Amino acid sequence: MPVQTTSKNILFPDGCKVQVWESGAVAYTDIGAIGSAVTASLTFDENQLETANAGITSKQINNMRIEGGFTLINFDVDVINKLSGGMFTNVTTAASPNAAIPNQDVAAGWSDNTLYPLVMQTSSSDTTEIYMSTQPALTSVILDTASANETLVEDTEYYVVADTESSSGWSIGFMSANMATGSPTTLIITINYASNTPRASTAIHAGSSTATLTAMKLKFTHTDSNSLIRQLEIFSADVNSGFMQFNFKGANEDGSEEIPFTYVAKIDTSLTDGRQLMTWTYNDSAL
Repeated sequence: MPVQTTSKNILFPDGCKVQVWESGAVAYTDIGAIGSAVTASLTFDENQLETANAGITSKQINNMRIEGGFTLINFDVDVINKLSGGMFTNVTTAASPNAAIPNQDVAAGWSDNTLYPLVMQTSSSDTTEIYMSTQPALTSVILDTASANETLVEDTEYYVVADTESSSGWSIGFMSANMATGSPTTLIITINYASNTPRASTAIHAGSSTATLTAMKLKFTHTDSNSLIRQLEIFSADVNSGFMQFNFKGANEDGSEEIPFTYVAKIDTSLTDGRQLMTWTYNDSAL
């Protein structure tokens, strides 16, 4: 049999990054690992008439929406809260103060305008990472020079910011131009932690006679080895009834614990007409 076509831009499954921008946030958050395909089905209602004498009218559509979901396996309570549409309230409980958090080195070759996660371990003999609800207290941040080390100054030579993609919830960045030592990016930076009180647990509360949901934005991005992307961005998504399942698998089941999540996206009338629901972006030659 001959080949019937030479047009075959075939894409093989490779997963994607899922991000959420909840109401009141200033940027997207990576929700982490998922355990299923991401689904996003474009649907709408139809209106069409068969006239008595002029045939069938053109099809009119309205109520455009996207319905879909994915399965979350990253059990991060902050992420779960961001996906709740404002339905949940998180209440944290602090652990005991920890003065044994070991120093952390940022390897030579660091760059300006780059965030480095603050990795806070329980102790030098216990690599369990701890999470901070508030900015970590640092005894010092030292640029390790061959002679006299330089102690860096916060908000002048380094800064600490909340970072949901860091295991501690915080990251550090540096400003080499303000450092006294020459060629500072070629040197190691040592972070010395003071006593810190980590978060021990978080409770998620829900339940009201009535509640108003807040919409969120969702973004699904696949990036190939050439940094080319396929991306779907949804501008106003609400959770469905039954949107999040807090199940417990049996010991005889395979896989990991998981939270199935579903949503429905509607148009955002504040945006440009014709662009109120979604944007699907495909870089030419993306895999």
